[in-house]
Amino acid sequence: MVLPQGTHVDLGPLGAATVTSLLGEGGQGYVFEVARTHGSTLALKWYKPTSASSEQYREMQTLVEFGSPHDRFLWPLSMAKVPGHPGFGYVMHVRDPRYLELSYLLSNVDRDGRPLNVSFAATINLCRQVAFSFLRLHARGLCYRDISFGNVFFEPATGDVLICDNDNVGVDDGTGRVLGTPYFMAPEVVADTTYATLPSTATDRHSLAVLLFYALFLGHPLEGARTASGLRDGAWLQHHFGRGALFCQHPDDSGNRPPSIVQQYWDLYPAFLRELFTQAFVAGLWEPARRVTEGQWIKAMDRLGDAMTTCPHCPVTNFWDPAEPDTLCRACGGPLAPAFVLRVGRRTVAVSPLAVLRTDHLDSGVDAPVAVGRVRAHPHDPARWGLLNVSAEPWTITYPDGREFRIDPELTTELVDGARLLIGDDVVTIMKV
Repeated sequence: MVLPQGTHVDLGPLGAATVTSLLGEGGQGYVFEVARTHGSTLALKWYKPTSASSEQYREMQTLVEFGSPHDRFLWPLSMAKVPGHPGFGYVMHVRDPRYLELSYLLSNVDRDGRPLNVSFAATINLCRQVAFSFLRLHARGLCYRDISFGNVFFEPATGDVLICDNDNVGVDDGTGRVLGTPYFMAPEVVADTTYATLPSTATDRHSLAVLLFYALFLGHPLEGARTASGLRDGAWLQHHFGRGALFCQHPDDSGNRPPSIVQQYWDLYPAFLRELFTQAFVAGLWEPARRVTEGQWIKAMDRLGDAMTTCPHCPVTNFWDPAEPDTLCRACGGPLAPAFVLRVGRRTVAVSPLAVLRTDHLDSGVDAPVAVGRVRAHPHDPARWGLLNVSAEPWTITYPDGREFRIDPELTTELVDGARLLIGDDVVTIMKV
């Protein structure tokens, strides 16, 4: 039943609200915008009679009581009822229209068909936020059960993430009615025609790896030459995403190599990232305990951000990692080794106009890193580099000859081999490559 405009809705502890407009419709129900009595708006998901079961109500009430694991989830805030009506729903915050479904990243256009310009930095941030969000969810003993394009939204300029359709979420106790979305489901779920294998944190980790592979390589990890033919029916899905699944970059079996666009991105990224995806879709494909964890993905995205650089000979973005010092530019073929690196603990930041020193370099486990220093090229001498203090606190730099200087906010210090920056209690060492 579509609730007419003006319908009064009881939001329990959140008070009363009135339906103002219909925002959309899905298989389970309708989504309305509702205005609360003090003027703020929320989104109301109202279940269709076929979905409005007592079990669904109990599950949603459980999620309301659990509370959101992170503000990136458009989480159920309160159950909703209409006086005199047998149905029910729940309310959540309204999704900002700047956020697009993740599928738009692959098509590279927005809702109006205009080209998107999603930077590598935004894509890395997107992947990091997704991994961190599901880390929080799983830490609460919950599993999402349906990680897919339709449920993850991103802001193209920054890569900031919102995760929707959280009525898929359930307690990770081996129960649940949601199996997932084809192409994202773990192979053990696809292969079990008895439907006895149900989603869990372990199957979420497979779906998460698929999502991250799509975002970084613009293709599916199990699609390639072997999957290009045949009718895409249930038998095809069972074979290529169940028992017969084969990673498109399998190191020992080249029978399912991917489309050229996926191969180009595969060759672009550093070896450590390729190795992690190989773990996810070779050892981890059928051994859930060997799947890549959210924490591993977060560390990989941090390292990938540290490796992002512009070619010294042309303006193209590349990736340079100290484990592969002889990497060449994907465009001009010139050497990518930077003039300097910044060493912070175990991390190494390649110096280029893209390099940023962030709070996650200084403190482990930071959720939403912010910049504390930005690398700047000398306007007249390409061999000289500086680091601009964009934090609120002064730094101290000690040069190899023992001289010390204070670097106040908005001031730049020149990068000199062997110099050491003290930022709070953390030491950043400047090293020539």
